[in-house]
Amino acid sequence: MGILDWLFGRDRGGGGNTKEEKQQQAIATLRKQLNKLDQQSKKLHRQSEEQKALAKQMLKSGNKTGAKQALTRSNIYMQKYNKMQNTQLNLQTQIDTISEATATVEVIDAMKVGTEVVSGVLAEVDAMDVEATMVAMEEQRDQLDLMGEALADTTSIEMGLEGDFADSIDDQLAAMELEIQGDLPDAGTKVETPVETESEPVKEKAGPSELEKELEALKNELDSD
Repeated sequence: MGILDWLFGRDRGGGGNTKEEKQQQAIATLRKQLNKLDQQSKKLHRQSEEQKALAKQMLKSGNKTGAKQALTRSNIYMQKYNKMQNTQLNLQTQIDTISEATATVEVIDAMKVGTEVVSGVLAEVDAMDVEATMVAMEEQRDQLDLMGEALADTTSIEMGLEGDFADSIDDQLAAMELEIQGDLPDAGTKVETPVETESEPVKEKAGPSELEKELEALKNELDSD
């Protein structure tokens, strides 16, 4: 039996918990899962930052392959982190929906009381009152269903890494390598240009991507050290 079933009093077979108890149990379960995901997402974010720092250290020491692998792991951790954030949003939305549905039920119950009073005074229109109440309840149930579907849809907030993922990592690595080369002490004489400057002129002239902006932030950190 679904949440809306017991919220709207459809579970009246006797025995078991009351609607209020089931509501509290549902919210408690959702909050428990929400807290668990919050801890997991914090861990993923920390791992992403650690791998990014490791990539910077490896590139400084000349380990380009290791830096690329660490930077790839950093982006994968961040991708998982973003997905988990969306899941947390859906859980919080479910909690809010239960609270809203409960308030709606209370309004409907109050309307039922008013309908019963009117039915007692105007017995001749009893059938019309009952029909109007049932139609209103059905419309409210449909509205809640639509709201739940809309709030559970995360297509507009997906933040995972897409597109040419491998090329994006290479762009980050190349920019980070140029940054590290700029911070290293001069070898002594005629090193006037970076080794890979001529092999990647197009990437240097292209507009900065999001990942390149991220590397620019890393460069600023290195300059301040």
